[in-house]
Amino acid sequence: MYNKVTFFFLFTTLLIANGETGCNAIIDDEPKGCSTKDILKTIGSESSLLDQKDDSILVEKQKNIKITKDFFSLKVIHNEHETLIQRVPMQDIDSCPPFCIEPLLIKDVKTVAELETLEFIGKLKEKKARLLIDVRSNKVYKKETIPGAISLPLHMINDASPYQEEVLKLLGAKKLLTGDKKSKWYFPDAQYLLIFGQSATNNEASTFIKKLIKVGYPASKILYYRGGILSWKSLGLTLI
Repeated sequence: MYNKVTFFFLFTTLLIANGETGCNAIIDDEPKGCSTKDILKTIGSESSLLDQKDDSILVEKQKNIKITKDFFSLKVIHNEHETLIQRVPMQDIDSCPPFCIEPLLIKDVKTVAELETLEFIGKLKEKKARLLIDVRSNKVYKKETIPGAISLPLHMINDASPYQEEVLKLLGAKKLLTGDKKSKWYFPDAQYLLIFGQSATNNEASTFIKKLIKVGYPASKILYYRGGILSWKSLGLTLI
């Protein structure tokens, strides 16, 4: 026979396994799929997450930074006490933007971690066209990077860049002349790419990927290492 503490633990575990306890923390006007209102409870609606009129949040803004461009903090109840999930400044990270937390997913691009990155690097010697791309500046790349990576800074694929066409061709693009005499990119020889930047609080890699997708690069041939150099280094993996 289970006592009350054991039963509550098993009940909570079951809810977590079914993904229900987290629903209360979702930034949504009306969280759906919740089977209980007593395990977790957010205060207010989506508007309260970034309420400029909330004096307590205005005070916190003086010493904390945003989580994303439009998301400063989240009010929750924990052990019957109200608390704020927020973000404090760290070394070299003191404002958002530019140091906002990047989303895990970018459209249909697959996000990977260190083991998948290592597997990709191991296949670089195969005949299949593969590129491990460091999108940080060339100056930073020369200081340290992941073995096997090439330097392809973000600014090189900007629309105003004189190198954009050359870079896209390197990645397997060809130009197609449309009926209105405007050129359009298509990718019959698209290479497999694994793209990374500095960290999950730097948008260079995600911006690079979004630009590729915008010009028609197939998302199925792009991998996104969101953690970047900072995550790689934190696990003690080799840098050169």
